[in-house]
Amino acid sequence: MIKVRIGGWAGQGTVLAGVVLGEALAIGQGYEVVQTRSYSAAVRSGISFSDVIADRETVDELTIDIPDFMIIQYQKTLDAWRPLVKECRCLIIDSIQVHDIPDTKNLIRIPASDIAKDLGNTKVANIVLLGVLSKLLPELEHDALKEAIKRVVPKRYEENNIEALEKGYEYASEY
Repeated sequence: MIKVRIGGWAGQGTVLAGVVLGEALAIGQGYEVVQTRSYSAAVRSGISFSDVIADRETVDELTIDIPDFMIIQYQKTLDAWRPLVKECRCLIIDSIQVHDIPDTKNLIRIPASDIAKDLGNTKVANIVLLGVLSKLLPELEHDALKEAIKRVVPKRYEENNIEALEKGYEYASEY
């Protein structure tokens, strides 16, 4: 079973990242998938997150107690989930947005916001982080993520998002 939690603030694309990940695993790879989300659009700087649970068998869980992977784009999100950090298999953070990090051995720091800015669109930091995940999670096929982006993201943003995915994948090669 694969359990991924993606967290950030409302507007950072955490829900979109969860949808892309869920599509890649379900449509692209044939997994059974449950994808849930919380979007606090009514609260400026409110926490937003997306959970993806995938398995080759029927998924009976609707919530994640302890994620395998946590992707964090916002300090307040990390603060809210601090107790889970030491229990998850791997914590992937946007090191430009998240600074107060608890001591953990499975930490991957990615300057996703700066990479996205270099690509001309700060809104693709979420996809940069998915590229990192695709390098670190052997069950996740990188090409399935590309195809999911093509299905989910509006055509005019497709190329930029695929480029962001590739940059994240390349950056994670250091780990």
